[in-house]
Amino acid sequence: MKQNKAVFLDRDQTLIEDPGYINHPSQVRLLPSVAQALIQLKKMGYLLVVVSNQSGVARGLVTEEVLQQIHHQLKKLLADEGAYLDAIYYCPFHPEGVIPKYRCESDLRKPNPGMLLKAAQDLSIDLSRSWMIGDSFRDIEAGIRAGCKTILIESPVRRLQPGPSDPVPDRKVASLREAANLIRMLEQSSKPAVAASVQTPPQPDPTALYTPPTQKTEKPAPAPEPKSVQTQPAQETPEETPSGSNQLPEMPLEKKKEESNPLPEQSFSEEDILPQPAHPEIRSLLQEILRLVRLQHRERMYEDFSFPQMLATITGVLSVFCLVLSIWLWFDSAKSPLPAQMTLGYAVALLLLTMVLLLIRK
Repeated sequence: MKQNKAVFLDRDQTLIEDPGYINHPSQVRLLPSVAQALIQLKKMGYLLVVVSNQSGVARGLVTEEVLQQIHHQLKKLLADEGAYLDAIYYCPFHPEGVIPKYRCESDLRKPNPGMLLKAAQDLSIDLSRSWMIGDSFRDIEAGIRAGCKTILIESPVRRLQPGPSDPVPDRKVASLREAANLIRMLEQSSKPAVAASVQTPPQPDPTALYTPPTQKTEKPAPAPEPKSVQTQPAQETPEETPSGSNQLPEMPLEKKKEESNPLPEQSFSEEDILPQPAHPEIRSLLQEILRLVRLQHRERMYEDFSFPQMLATITGVLSVFCLVLSIWLWFDSAKSPLPAQMTLGYAVALLLLTMVLLLIRK
């Protein structure tokens, strides 16, 4: 019986940056917070398995020996941050390859689920308890065909346009760190339901089965509404009880709430917040801008703190200040243009320093 659960991961643009066809280990760059996300998934008991299409082998852009070195560099970078992979599977075949050995169609190549099925057989993985995470619809289709739950990583700067035949993922996120948090949240929410399903049936209360002799077993009358007066039914006047009942007429609770708060409660949605332009094209553009802003905010939530980024922010602010000061000095006719030129030079130098710090951070 297969007991293990796994998270299948695409490689490029999910774990590392994708500058094109990587053909040297020095090109391997981890994406932000990838190692932390893998550590979190490993703590939840998941095996971490990379499944990657590598048609560059069939196209003659990289050899399998160099590909092994690239994967070794990936493992090293992750190990430096305390994260470890359990296995890496790749498909070197492609029907349009230039190397005859690899020029063929293969069940391993995504969107075919061959790599996931092979990993499940090798590592005794229960695919119904596993996840497939990737940045393309072929990753999602491979996960669905293997019987896994799926998560699509959709970057704010690289939006995917689904076609009519593209599959629908179970979830969409902005980064691998957000995907790990989502899986943890879903597991925590499912734990109470699992615990409740294995609990023993509740035992009946012994005192509920005993009826004192002085009490009647009749069904108790329903409790009166709040604020009702029923303690002295014999002293009510006919004017107050025109129907002949022994209770004072009472205003329903819903009516009281309506009179105390005559304005109905309002719920605001995205349609209420966004303006209502006359043209549908403008509204769709506003909705797209709002979606990209939300994705950008979610992706920045998981970016690590960077000292060069902090210095770049400081120097950027100083450069703007010097630029404004130089403009003010330039239009001051009472002074010579030399201070304005010096301040402008400071602004340019600080701007160049800001650019260098941003390149260092990247």
